Amino acid sequence: MRISCKTLTRSPALERRFLPPANFEWGHFDTLDGGRLRWGHLPVPRARAQCVLVGGFGEFIEKHFETIRDLAAGHVEVWCVDWRGQGHSCRPRVLPTRPRARDFDRDADDLAAFATTELTRPLPRLLIAHSMGGAIGLVCLARHPELFDTAILSSPMIGLRIGRVPPMMLRCITAPLRALGLGLCFIPGVQKWSSSRSHTPDRSRVSADAQRCAVAHAWVSANPSLHTGGVTYAWLDSALALIGRIQLPGFLARVHTPVLLGVPGRDLVVSSAAQRDAARLLPDCTLVELSDAKHDPFLEREKIRDEWLRQIKHFLFERLELNLGSNHMPQAVQNRAIKNPDRPVRVGRGALPRRSVNLRIRQMASFRVKPRTQSSLLQHEAESG
Repeated sequence: MRISCKTLTRSPALERRFLPPANFEWGHFDTLDGGRLRWGHLPVPRARAQCVLVGGFGEFIEKHFETIRDLAAGHVEVWCVDWRGQGHSCRPRVLPTRPRARDFDRDADDLAAFATTELTRPLPRLLIAHSMGGAIGLVCLARHPELFDTAILSSPMIGLRIGRVPPMMLRCITAPLRALGLGLCFIPGVQKWSSSRSHTPDRSRVSADAQRCAVAHAWVSANPSLHTGGVTYAWLDSALALIGRIQLPGFLARVHTPVLLGVPGRDLVVSSAAQRDAARLLPDCTLVELSDAKHDPFLEREKIRDEWLRQIKHFLFERLELNLGSNHMPQAVQNRAIKNPDRPVRVGRGALPRRSVNLRIRQMASFRVKPRTQSSLLQHEAESG
């Protein structure tokens, strides 16, 4: 069902690149269990590929308009969707902004049903997913292996920055609190959302760009109904359970879709080390080290963001022979091979067993920074709210 853009959101005072592109469409997708998900779509008449773009915890479609424009300029038709309980998708009637424990398998099936329904053109199918959306994407790829031709994951939630506390030990706290009916309480350190709170690069855990780090906050200020509160014990418990599943070697071994995995070096939200470990377990993965990036490379400073987009275009050209424009193609890419003769290397949907590389690491030396060891999960609050 398609609906008017004007009935959904009021645009904040942002630059044009952060606002809905011309001809952007909105609609709702009804799930089999009665849920309703909001989607956004930018048609591209001469598209060379089609993608589903999904965000992370507390995020919404409006945050991605700049990225949507860039993808469309590269001849990629874009579909976006708000997860349940976020954006303008269905929410609980009681305390609608409080994150519940997520059913990540249901989220993965929602993603698969949406992609199957909407990606109907005879073009390659791409999944572009960030943070929590990246974790859901991995579940979807494992459950629906033939759905996407490639997956591009930035900062996937494969591990959280919780210091040296083992996730299962932390669940000894979160699970009993859920059982006692305290699951909707915020974890320590979550601050109440305020429209007057300043969002600057030095305070942001998401971006070091002066404008992009404030985009989500600007949209919520103009449209309070987009707000999602901070981390609750219930959400954290379900997230830790999912991470425990993803980190099992057998789980990731089932994901045969070619994956491009972008790992920010200054991430204070998800674990960079866990992402690198996962890349070694995925049968077909290219790991890109974005050493100077914070949590979201799509919202980073121009130099970092442009390099991430170049790596995406190079990956799609390499794996699917998609030429999305030569302006951002890298001149050379430094590859370091990690050999594993027992795993197949896939090109598109076909698996070609060979004794060669299954993981390529691309590291931009100019972006190296001193590693940071601060743990901040218990202080982290989604910058959209």
